[in-house]
Amino acid sequence: MNDTDSTLLSHFDTAAEGFSDRLSRLRAMPDTRWENATPCTEWNVRQLVNHMIQGSRIYTSLLRGGSSAEFMANLDHEALDGDLVTTYRDAVAECRAAFHAVGALDQIVDYPFGPVPGRQLLGLYVVDAITHTWDLARAVQLDERLDAHTVRWILDNFPWIYHGVSESPLTDSNRYYGPPTEAPTSDTSQQGRLLHTMGRKP
Repeated sequence: MNDTDSTLLSHFDTAAEGFSDRLSRLRAMPDTRWENATPCTEWNVRQLVNHMIQGSRIYTSLLRGGSSAEFMANLDHEALDGDLVTTYRDAVAECRAAFHAVGALDQIVDYPFGPVPGRQLLGLYVVDAITHTWDLARAVQLDERLDAHTVRWILDNFPWIYHGVSESPLTDSNRYYGPPTEAPTSDTSQQGRLLHTMGRKP
């Protein structure tokens, strides 16, 4: 991985904003959409949004010295308080500030599936946010197109992003990722290849 830190941080912004865009559109839809099933079979839309809010908060905690035990204990904590678009954006803003802090990308954080530098943690966040943006869009029938530049970056850097991480879509572990779907063909788009690796069926 040879990207500059500013390039990495720009991928964070793109991924977070993509989810925020779909979430803003969801707010204008009937409330019943919050109960829709998502491609993450254990979550409905409300639970998926909760995961993204809480995920930003616990990544912030890791970057500020939090432990892997705290990460796992808070992973499913109910975070749906107040206006959800505002709650999400506030959580992302705090997480962004934590990644931008001096030394944040070089420090080793206590990620629960293996200690990683903050730079790699940022990559893990980007994959999660991009994938769940598609999940949300599919669940409530919004635009499923993901940012092509970020998708390409993830595909090019999968080995680096998941280096030393025990729970990974690149291994046989399906605890947090769906098993890869049927093998992509030569004409499968880059977005389709990413979704295949993440266990989704476009």
